[in-house]
Amino acid sequence: MTSRPAVPPVVLASTFVFEDAESMARSVQERTPHLYSRWSNPTVEALEAEVAKLEGAEGCVAFGSGMAAVHAALLAATEGAPALAVQREIYGGTHELLGFATWPCPVSRFSLVDAVDAAAALPEGAVILLELPTNPIVRVVDLEGVRAAAPTATIIVDATFASPVFSRPLEHGADLVVHSATKYLAGHHDVVAGVVSGSDLDAVWRVRKVLGAVLDPAAAYRVWRGLRTLKLRVRQQNATAELLSARLEEHPRVTAVHHPSLPSHPDHGRLGGVLSAGGGVFSFDVPDPSAVLNRLTRFELAPSLGGTNTLITSAAGVTHANVSPEEQAEAGISQGLLRVAVGLEDAEELWADLEAALSQ
Repeated sequence: MTSRPAVPPVVLASTFVFEDAESMARSVQERTPHLYSRWSNPTVEALEAEVAKLEGAEGCVAFGSGMAAVHAALLAATEGAPALAVQREIYGGTHELLGFATWPCPVSRFSLVDAVDAAAALPEGAVILLELPTNPIVRVVDLEGVRAAAPTATIIVDATFASPVFSRPLEHGADLVVHSATKYLAGHHDVVAGVVSGSDLDAVWRVRKVLGAVLDPAAAYRVWRGLRTLKLRVRQQNATAELLSARLEEHPRVTAVHHPSLPSHPDHGRLGGVLSAGGGVFSFDVPDPSAVLNRLTRFELAPSLGGTNTLITSAAGVTHANVSPEEQAEAGISQGLLRVAVGLEDAEELWADLEAALSQ
């Protein structure tokens, strides 16, 4: 009889030993067997296989952070491309990356509401970067419309907010899907990681190998472990987000609430298509954001999302602090916008804390 470990072993080796010179030389060209953990690692590959299965992808490449994954996807896709077009409503760190790095082609921006027209105007072979749903006002881009308008484009979708449970962009026209695995995939506030999934990932893998933005095997195991409870967690987080956002919409101190589950949300009609549920993040506007933040006791003031604890932060002052006021306004971010990332606490306890903070 034989047996196997119930979880993937954490292989911490930086390098792998060969029995003969021929096998070692062959591994350089064929990437198998394992040669060096900057190239590949058994624990990291176990995670990549699970993420690919969740995405319905042929493969996945894991990175040491979500930003490393975005950077690698863009570098790989823009090699030889005539243009890079980027949705305005994206994470502040991605905004910063676009201005920080040097790209091999012209970079332009477009608003989510103009995405289809902007895609149609691009030259053949262009690269398009989308975020679905958007950070922080949870808008839903017309991915299928963009695909139809730009059939030869390489479309990259950052689907961190959705997780593969609520959206599988590859089935709706995307070529590459990026996640900050720090968030929902890992789900416990204890790891920083990123993934890129798709069909042709040789260029993405090469960028990781050359730049060295590899994922540590111990971190890869923690993300793998988080995937075991992903569906349970995100469904509960979505249910709580729906309840809280609906109640906040009725509160007199709240001027706007942003979650696709709300009939008032401009993209409510897209639920059930590329996005099956709004997810565990919503945002709302108040006249006195700092006062509300300082009164909360059950919510934790922190900039991340997707974990077991409910987090709240200022969008303009934290997640998009390095984005200019003009760009913030173009992305629909007001100075009073607060972003909530729902955890696994009791929904009524969270509501009681919010209600008390808003009523003082």
